[in-house]
Amino acid sequence: MDKSIIKNLGLTDYEVEIFLSLIKNGPLSAYEISKKTGLYRQACYDALNRLQEKGFVSTVLKNGKKIFQSINPKQISDYLDEQKRRFETIMPELQKMQTLGLEDISVEVFKGKNTVRIALSDIISTLKNKGGEVLCTAVDESFALETNKTTVEQYERDILRYKIIERVILKKGHKGFLKRGNTKYAFIENKYFNPNPIIIYGEKVEILMWGSPNYLVRITSKNISDSFRKQYELMWFSSVKK
Repeated sequence: MDKSIIKNLGLTDYEVEIFLSLIKNGPLSAYEISKKTGLYRQACYDALNRLQEKGFVSTVLKNGKKIFQSINPKQISDYLDEQKRRFETIMPELQKMQTLGLEDISVEVFKGKNTVRIALSDIISTLKNKGGEVLCTAVDESFALETNKTTVEQYERDILRYKIIERVILKKGHKGFLKRGNTKYAFIENKYFNPNPIIIYGEKVEILMWGSPNYLVRITSKNISDSFRKQYELMWFSSVKK
């Protein structure tokens, strides 16, 4: 017999030996169990107590002596069948939870002189039909404006047209260039300034990295965008608004 099958029901080695001894020999006293299994009597008592708690063994009094007996093995099978039926009732909910937890994550990388245009055009494309808010963290707008003036101006027209709200955090001492109502600015100390913008919108996060060439990393993930959004709110809360 493969005793590991019984052990996998949640029994220890000692408990398995005692349970099988009771199955084979019928009701026994703790002393008789000790003799038949070769286990110390105290170990038998401890194991028998646990078997009773787990529902594998019951007791009866016979001539004033406590006698232990195993449950019918068919009861174990019936119990396992019932547990399986109960588990299957929550299976759809568990599978739904697993599907939500295993979110698909898309990561795109762009490089070259058009990264600002690619970044801003996707913001508009993503939010123009449903609206929403764009969060830009640690931005120095002068660089983007100097190198992509036409793109930035078109972006400003689009966020007004599609009623997209924007919040921008700039380095202290700089000023925002978008002035027509949909953009709010806040300012952080220079020591916290990061020249590489991070833009959060919808379920996306964009990271622009200035260099030769420029790079844009776009991550599409609800969980990741929500995480970045929480960090942004903390930074916005502690920044100076004007």
